[in-house]
Amino acid sequence: MNFIQYCTISGSMVWNLPYGMDESHPDCVELKLAITEKIWNLYNSGISCFFCNCEYGLPLWAAEAIVGMRLLKRRSAKINLIIPHENQAAVWSNEVRERYYNINAAADSVVILSTKYKEDCYRKADEFMIDHSIMLLTDGGNEYISEYAKSKNKDIEPIKMLINR
Repeated sequence: MNFIQYCTISGSMVWNLPYGMDESHPDCVELKLAITEKIWNLYNSGISCFFCNCEYGLPLWAAEAIVGMRLLKRRSAKINLIIPHENQAAVWSNEVRERYYNINAAADSVVILSTKYKEDCYRKADEFMIDHSIMLLTDGGNEYISEYAKSKNKDIEPIKMLINR
């Protein structure tokens, strides 16, 4: 019997990166390629389902990579979004918000944990994803989820950070 294995993807938010929202910056482009390569390798090793909270930064880019992989390669990778609160993308630029909504539309499932922002909504999203995953794929940009994954004895697959050159 084959069991579905989930991987949680989490990491740096765009405002915590030295290049900020400049997605054309060489380090950002390289990070996106590293994310895509890691996801592809995990998929080929048998992990077919991914969780992320779709926050602007590494989580959104990972979700875009999975959707793109499905479209280009006709693979069966699944993306499941655990959205901390309904207005998560409300303050983002129109272009980024549109990308977020496109990912939501393409996702295999979308769970919104709260209609309004609450102090613990991101923590609850992190814990839900880790509790239902066998591993975490991260650049270390979300310290809480990394510590929570360690406390639950989950494997942690690092994505090389490119900001310390």
